[in-house]
Amino acid sequence: MKKMHIRISVLVIACFFYFQTFRLSDLQTNIKRMKRILPILFLIPVIASAQRDWSTATISTTKVSSGIYRLFVDNRVAVVAFIGTDGVLLVDAAYEQTASLLKQSITKLTDQPLRYLVNTHIHGDHTGGNLGLGSGVDIISHHQVKNFLGTERRQGERIIPAFPEYALPNITFSDELNIVFNGEPVIMKHLPEGHTNSDIIVYFPDSKVLVVGDLLFADNFPYVDTGNGGHPLGYLKNVEWITNQYPDDVTIIGGHGPVYTISQYKDYLQTLLNTAEIVKTAKQNGMNADQMKTNRILQQWESMGSFFITEDRWIDTLYPYM
Repeated sequence: MKKMHIRISVLVIACFFYFQTFRLSDLQTNIKRMKRILPILFLIPVIASAQRDWSTATISTTKVSSGIYRLFVDNRVAVVAFIGTDGVLLVDAAYEQTASLLKQSITKLTDQPLRYLVNTHIHGDHTGGNLGLGSGVDIISHHQVKNFLGTERRQGERIIPAFPEYALPNITFSDELNIVFNGEPVIMKHLPEGHTNSDIIVYFPDSKVLVVGDLLFADNFPYVDTGNGGHPLGYLKNVEWITNQYPDDVTIIGGHGPVYTISQYKDYLQTLLNTAEIVKTAKQNGMNADQMKTNRILQQWESMGSFFITEDRWIDTLYPYM
């Protein structure tokens, strides 16, 4: 554990000195450099997560609608189980380390087999469980998820091998995919340039349940993975599209945080738009990102920085795009 803290501290210090070399007179170059460094900063919690003790992980289960359950894994990430006579369709798989625990939670709900596993995007807290759940199951995703998981990659100091074939999506799409399962339509749609370049949302129209993955960090600032095709303004645009597209009585399940109504999701969007406007105005008035942090221009929304993306990180996310 001590080694982990030392490595993270070294990474933070290196990033600090990297930013100190910025020259305000070379704004375009600075913006490009900030876009490169942001994904490294956001890897810090990922590195820490990889080192944690998983023996204490728990899953809480909540019935959302008839046959639809939200399984909240380790009080961090939401998995959705759709259960019926055809079997189980799972939206997201959480972590590799919690796959067996997730299986146990599902068997408490039904003895029906897992038939489909849907990945809402590329990140390991949504796809890692493919390794423990994917054998003999049809895995559905946007095609970018298969490309990402099927390629060896570096994450901080770790080399992550490509997923084995059984854990890769075998059904992929680019825009929209519709199936009928348990007698109900299941509508999957890709929304580009939001949280990542691989985001999909999953709609159960008969049950009036919409699963939006990490296009909702309920009650918290969102993480936008600009290193993998995400874009903060695209994120806001996609959330706005969702709030205008679906009925007022739909239940929204995000990747993190509590379940929302459409009304709450609209309020969440308005909060993010307000913060973006404040950062934009401050930048137009000559403030740089460090000055915005020092002056706590987003202090009004301090509580939204308690999960992963703090006030300062949200400023860093928005600043290059304002």
